[in-house]
Amino acid sequence: MLKSKLEKILLKTQKPSRYTGAEPGAVVKNSDEISVRFAFCFPDTYEIGMSHLGGKIIYGLLNNTDYIWCERVFAPWLDFAELMYENDIPLYSLESYTPLCEFDIIGFTLQYELSYTNILKMLDMGKVPLLASERTGLKNLVIGGGPCACNPEPLCDFFDLFVLGEGEEVTLELTALYKKAKEQNITKTEFLEQAVQIQGIYVPSFYDVEYNTNGTVSKIIAKNNTPEKITKRIIKDLDAVYFPENFITPYIQIVHDRAMLEIMRGCKRGCRFCQAGFIYRPIREKTPETLCENAKALCENTGYDEISLTSLSTSDYTKLEPLLNEILDYTDKNKINLSLPSLRIDNFPPELLEKILKVRNSGLTFAPEAGTQRLRNVINKNVTDDDITNACKTAFSGGKNSVKLYFMMCLPTETDEDIKSIIKTAQDVLDIYYNMPNRPKGGITISVSVSVFVPKPFTPFQWRGQDTLDEILRKQKILTSCNKSKKIK
Repeated sequence: MLKSKLEKILLKTQKPSRYTGAEPGAVVKNSDEISVRFAFCFPDTYEIGMSHLGGKIIYGLLNNTDYIWCERVFAPWLDFAELMYENDIPLYSLESYTPLCEFDIIGFTLQYELSYTNILKMLDMGKVPLLASERTGLKNLVIGGGPCACNPEPLCDFFDLFVLGEGEEVTLELTALYKKAKEQNITKTEFLEQAVQIQGIYVPSFYDVEYNTNGTVSKIIAKNNTPEKITKRIIKDLDAVYFPENFITPYIQIVHDRAMLEIMRGCKRGCRFCQAGFIYRPIREKTPETLCENAKALCENTGYDEISLTSLSTSDYTKLEPLLNEILDYTDKNKINLSLPSLRIDNFPPELLEKILKVRNSGLTFAPEAGTQRLRNVINKNVTDDDITNACKTAFSGGKNSVKLYFMMCLPTETDEDIKSIIKTAQDVLDIYYNMPNRPKGGITISVSVSVFVPKPFTPFQWRGQDTLDEILRKQKILTSCNKSKKIK
């Protein structure tokens, strides 16, 4: 019935492949043989959700367990959402076209705050009651995880529980407990009382909060014998933890359309704006041997011809040189491109560039974060103008002619001069290129990406207010008005 309705409307939407599923690598199981049906929900479009490495890991991990079937659910774009409402089509999974309301566990990954309204829209479209208090049975257990789960209170009325920290181990423990609860036919409250004893599980309904007269928190009271403090989960051994040998290969281009290898977790830098640098501590690394095995398996199973080495700070990986020595033997023979995002300007040695140039040429990405040294000092981004100059000279002398620079605006203590200096920094990079006698042929492209600062919990800037929309727009106009070069995009 659902499929016949979809056939009538799919060609009326902009990108039908977002909503059809059946891609190579997708997992289909017999629902009659499954104990727990898990909907992995990404509250954004298909192209963004399919680029998320964490989702790929959880999808493979759960489907690697016999009694679990994990299926994907994404937020439809506006055109298809309107068609779904008009034709009474509930939000459904891509693997089996099952409505969201028929799943046991509905898990949302909380990557950024602006997705919160999409979560409510997805629940509504999936005919799932929005409030946790309205879902009295064990079915439709709505859970959340990811970086924004560190500040769960804005969503606590809608979620039954949150997973704090890294999800591989705790998600399996939670689903095993859920399977047992179904078999024992216990109530939702009884299940939650057991679940909250798992390290990393937070059940909002088991806590009361008392406030001071000025609105600050006075006391948090734990009920139902629940822990007073929730401790996040940490994977101790990245070599031993599950990592998929195969990714789903989309029919349409997604944002990060490549094989991704997580080489490490954590970051030693301590930038004051960066939540990830604090919540993913301590630093843990995978060995080059494990990473090479992962890379070969992914490329051979998916057909991808590009590998991205992902982390918060790739050039801080202590075994980067031996890793490149080993992995380049494979990528060079098979004409596979190697991408190294998240490089640090202040530790970009020429030897590293020489190894990167052994494969197909690609651009480099650096993150100065601020246009002036004063503001970089404020945010604890220990990068100097000399670091930027030396890194770009190294890149250009090695044949690179495409550079992406990441910045932030609306940072604490920022002035209009700091905004103008973003473009000045990009112009300085352009001047470095044209002043080099042995610069690469073919011209240069400089891409400047400028994100708006968002105060994040568990960072030194967590209590800083965010700029108003009017102030953000004013600063963006200053930024764009300063760019006089067609080479800077």
